[in-house]
Amino acid sequence: MSARALFVPKTDHHLWHNPFTSHGLKPPAGEGGDSFQIHECGWLRLGAGWNHRGVCSPYWRLYYDRTPGAWIESGGRRYPLTPAKFLLVPDGVVFDCGSRPGAEHMWVHFSLYPSLTEAGAGIVEIPATRLGRALARELQRRIEKGQAAAAAHAGAGLLHLVLAELGPEWFTAIPPRLSKLYRWIQHELGGEISNALLAAQAGLSVEAFIRWFKAATGRTPAAFVAERRIREACRRLAFSDDSIEQVAEAVGFANRHHFSRVFKQHAGCGPAQFRRGWSHP
Repeated sequence: MSARALFVPKTDHHLWHNPFTSHGLKPPAGEGGDSFQIHECGWLRLGAGWNHRGVCSPYWRLYYDRTPGAWIESGGRRYPLTPAKFLLVPDGVVFDCGSRPGAEHMWVHFSLYPSLTEAGAGIVEIPATRLGRALARELQRRIEKGQAAAAAHAGAGLLHLVLAELGPEWFTAIPPRLSKLYRWIQHELGGEISNALLAAQAGLSVEAFIRWFKAATGRTPAAFVAERRIREACRRLAFSDDSIEQVAEAVGFANRHHFSRVFKQHAGCGPAQFRRGWSHP
């Protein structure tokens, strides 16, 4: 199997899958663009092992194959991976994948930064233009040479090009008041987030705010904030070398014991077990 590899820690628990594989390049911190965080770029000639069921990730995937032979399936539809198109898989989309040996497979694992929109559709196919194919070739060249920083820049260029092809109708716009509130919550995850503070940000009384927020999101403010804190904790546990105590503090927990208890309620296991995880190709 031909591939350029940079070995990094991996973890995988339930719906949370680490974006790092044993076949890709992890960009240096801060590289790759200011609209998204690129976790990994990779290329390899697939064998018979790229055959998985129920894949679902908290990050986005861009796929491009120089030769046919691989595919993903989601929502009862099969999407062949071919040199004629790019395939974009948003976070939270469940899919199966498979291939015949020999397909030349490229991927970019990334997160929108920040993610303040919701995908209005599932997997999307984007025609590979001449420029897109040229950028993909350049990305492959840099991956093969093991140039992590250069690959991140090439990957960012490719992502900008592909995402520009998506019309605004593909995203569900979040109302301005709710978008402002989401942004404030994300910036304040490490501090106090009370209903009174949230209500003040929304310009409502506490009682009116709680009713409005639940109608808009289907969740109470406390449940939403807890989910955001644990989601960010999962990202930090998977994508950084911070200690569990540092992660707990960064997402607003006073101590590791409280953090571990709440984390287990949401993720199904403790943070240490989550971080240890197990290998996922």
